[in-house]
Amino acid sequence: MTRINLLPWREARRKQQQRTFIIMVAMAAVIAVLGVLLVHLQIQAQISSQEARNDYLRGEITRLKKAEAEIKELDKTKARLLGRLEVIQNLQASRPGMVRVFDTLVRLLPENVYLTSFKSVGKQITLTGVASSNNVLSDFMRNLNDSPWFGEPVLQVIKTETVNDVKASVFELLVSQTQPQDNQDGGAQK
Repeated sequence: MTRINLLPWREARRKQQQRTFIIMVAMAAVIAVLGVLLVHLQIQAQISSQEARNDYLRGEITRLKKAEAEIKELDKTKARLLGRLEVIQNLQASRPGMVRVFDTLVRLLPENVYLTSFKSVGKQITLTGVASSNNVLSDFMRNLNDSPWFGEPVLQVIKTETVNDVKASVFELLVSQTQPQDNQDGGAQK
């Protein structure tokens, strides 16, 4: 029987297997490094994309805040203008009011009642005058009460004095100025 020495062949095969194993490990390492690199690049791209979106949103938020500030400023200007407009409308509506008060006062004033003073503060009117008797004065107060332009009159002072050798009642009367219901709505449009 012949003896064949298999040791060099086994040694060559073992070296070949080690080389194959090292190549496989190296290829696996390269594939793993490439995989990690690709994942890293993908994550970096997503981060960059998200940062770009965030920057866009920050820019839009800044733009909207500026627009909101402008809107608030416009609202303030609008409120000031509406306030001025309301004042003008109130003045326009009340402009003929004092003329009507004087006209109505003259029409309601009975004979033998003379006004010596007329004072108006806001809607409150103070009338000072002389009446020939208390009955004439009470007629005047009833006339004021029945008028749609005046509220309830309140007699503050009444004294009997002699004026030009005639006995007369000197009075001070408070009355509030009102507007009739039908003129309150349409007064600003005339």
